[in-house]
Amino acid sequence: MTPPHDGGGSAPGRTRLVVLATLQVLVTVVVLGLIVSQWGLRPFTTAARSLPWWAIALGILLGAVGVLAQALRWRLVARHHHIRMPVGPALARCWQAAFLNSLLPGGLAGDVLRAADDSSDAEVSAGRRALASGFAAVTAERLAGTTVVFAAAAVALVPLASLAALACLVVAVVTAVVAWRWLRVLPRVDLGAVVLLSVAGWAAFVGMFVLAVAVVAPEVDPTLAPGVAAVSIAGMSVPIAVGGWGTREAAAGWIFTVVGLDAGTGVTVSIGYGIMALLSTLPGAVVLAVRLAPRVRAAGDARGRRRARADTHQGTDDLAGGDRTHRR
Repeated sequence: MTPPHDGGGSAPGRTRLVVLATLQVLVTVVVLGLIVSQWGLRPFTTAARSLPWWAIALGILLGAVGVLAQALRWRLVARHHHIRMPVGPALARCWQAAFLNSLLPGGLAGDVLRAADDSSDAEVSAGRRALASGFAAVTAERLAGTTVVFAAAAVALVPLASLAALACLVVAVVTAVVAWRWLRVLPRVDLGAVVLLSVAGWAAFVGMFVLAVAVVAPEVDPTLAPGVAAVSIAGMSVPIAVGGWGTREAAAGWIFTVVGLDAGTGVTVSIGYGIMALLSTLPGAVVLAVRLAPRVRAAGDARGRRRARADTHQGTDDLAGGDRTHRR
């Protein structure tokens, strides 16, 4: 789809984005720095050594399930905002977004690109409102997923920390209300499908965290794993860090302490999850490279044509100057 654009945005807007990104990087650096000051590099090295190949493979598979659920949810919402795309391109764009979100501040940049993508693999019938429709669909489906994440965390926290459970419930209600602005055009059947797909995506990532608990900290009671996973994933969903790093570890350390476990164990498990989650987004790096390659080639060809025209003009000018000198 080919949305309109404003040539890069205003200078104050770019300044705000730079300041926000800087703050998000600082949050991540500070939290990870506190982890290192408390436990050294041991949580990182232990998590990395504790992940066998089969756990990494299973983590990548669970990540793929989560991305597929998001892609299907996005297609469903986008269809009611006059955007139609096949499953393959939707999956490719969501995987690319997941990869960028895991590396860039805030965890949202990939979704912004997904909403504003001007590729031709989507059919848009919204005319001049193509960009607005793209952002509406992406925002609605992301907020639907966020609502499920925080609602699940609230349920897990009710018997453990009622105030934290209330805070998560408030976040879930707010995100649901905001998402409703763009979801209300969906019929009940499709709304139910959006909820089910959101639950499926959430369950895939909870499964990845439970897997991290099993291989990184096998001494932890398996019945506690889903609850601590729900809270930790809610922590990484707060867009104030880089790819969820830092906030997820803080949430995991806290919830492990609440259930009577060691905070360092929670941090180590969270780092193990982070490694698996990052590896599961690597197909998105391939997608990004494949999608960028034609544009890079086109930009190189354009530069070559401009250079050739400049050389031709220079040669013409030199020839004309020599001819005038000869006549004189």
